[in-house]
Amino acid sequence: MLQASSWVSSSRTFGTMAAAVVTFALLVIAGCSGVHAAAQPHILFIASDDMGWNDVGFHGNEAIKTPNLDALAHEGVILNHTYVQPVCSPTRSCFMSGRFPFHTGLQHAVIKPERAYGLNLTITTTAQHLKELGYSTHIIGKWHLGFCNKEYTPTQRGFDSFFGYYLGAEDYYTHQRSGSVPKSGHDELGKGDRNIIGLDLHRDTVDTYNNALDENGTYSTYAFAKEAVNIVKNHKAQDGPLYLYLPFQANHGPLEAPDRFVHMYDNIKNSSRRVLSAMVTAMDEAIGNITQAYKDQGLWENTMLIFTTDNGGPVTVGANNWPLRGSKATVWEGGTRGSAFIHGFMLNKTGYTYNGMTHAVDWYPTVVSIAGGKVDTSDIDGLDVWPALQNNLTSPRTGFVYNIDETGNVSAIRVGKYKYLKGHPGGRNSWYPVPTDQSPLEDYLLVTEKQAPPETGPWLFDLDVDPLEKNNLYSTMPDQVKVMEAQLAEYMAGYVDDLFSKHLPDPKCDPALYNGAWTTGWC
Repeated sequence: MLQASSWVSSSRTFGTMAAAVVTFALLVIAGCSGVHAAAQPHILFIASDDMGWNDVGFHGNEAIKTPNLDALAHEGVILNHTYVQPVCSPTRSCFMSGRFPFHTGLQHAVIKPERAYGLNLTITTTAQHLKELGYSTHIIGKWHLGFCNKEYTPTQRGFDSFFGYYLGAEDYYTHQRSGSVPKSGHDELGKGDRNIIGLDLHRDTVDTYNNALDENGTYSTYAFAKEAVNIVKNHKAQDGPLYLYLPFQANHGPLEAPDRFVHMYDNIKNSSRRVLSAMVTAMDEAIGNITQAYKDQGLWENTMLIFTTDNGGPVTVGANNWPLRGSKATVWEGGTRGSAFIHGFMLNKTGYTYNGMTHAVDWYPTVVSIAGGKVDTSDIDGLDVWPALQNNLTSPRTGFVYNIDETGNVSAIRVGKYKYLKGHPGGRNSWYPVPTDQSPLEDYLLVTEKQAPPETGPWLFDLDVDPLEKNNLYSTMPDQVKVMEAQLAEYMAGYVDDLFSKHLPDPKCDPALYNGAWTTGWC
């Protein structure tokens, strides 16, 4: 016989079950009427290129003008501990695959114009998964995941449309990119190199040459914003929910910006920093125009926005990561701790800074989760962090790989609060305050570099108490070092040799063979 307290509990359970049945029935009815499909959010994924920790206002830099990004970040959730790879192609492979680059062969350097490889064609990309969920998928901007074969290009990897460039950098106005190949054969680059140059601006997979000429003289930030606004304005309900992946060229070198933005920073005496700041503000204005288009079309209230950099800022090109240590192309925090936030109606708590750990590989399963789908994370490195971000819960991520690259002689991993580095962390190891004087940038860098401690690895840091990586604990915590070595050995069991070293420069890439454009079909 049930006691009174048990009966009350059973009654509550029955009531909950009854309510669940009613709710389920309503959901079924809604699904049959098409309401469920309409409830899928639009997803806007914006990636800035080479944005340093100190290159945006929402990290407290009042000297740089990013009003749109700052408002979106403060209205949403600032991600204080999200990590990226040290350079471009590896991070973009994380976005698309949910796999650490040492599992895909993309861990060493970036994909150069002359090298015939790309993101493994057996990998299902984020865009392909979203297509299965009914999304209309578009990419505008930088691809950098392979182009020598048409199969590597965006419209073959899940995107309905592509307007942008295949390579890692180019002139912002002429849309030209140079490269180097051996004078003959497939020898590694050396004294016998010859320089090559070509146009790199594509719409889908055709008319490369004409598209680049049509946009000759148009600043790429403007061109990409205009394309994004057009896609938003032309989006129809019958197209399904909209996934727009917008990897801007800004703020990658070369340092170029319209005069009206440069003049906003006439007070900055260092020319590199002045133009870099102008590039950031131009991108911020573009993002404001794009989000306004979403509002004008009535899409904004059903849109989730993700903003992230692809790596830390290159201090050799005017960017800044202060107070973090290091630069782009290093596994120091300044090269890998990314500026990022998330914004949108599905967040149950907003207006705060999230301190849980996330990584670029997490965006694949997380974006799919936001879209209402599910990724089998047993086959990838990424974790679905959406419930944590949505509700300010503890992140499921407790560690990750900064990078493991045997060719580059570097290994760096995170286990809880501890960071472990072996080998060569990268080229710029110091802490770089914002350059403000008129001295040449290289002089500024050399002076700052002398302030770095004459330290060699391995390194062990407790990032909870030492986020600036000043106190090497390697010699004082041997037991923790053993833990880190064991974890590193476990990661190494899945190591894949890097593709960069396997694919030497190929003269068949030469744009002169293809009407002056970097194009597909040579591998």
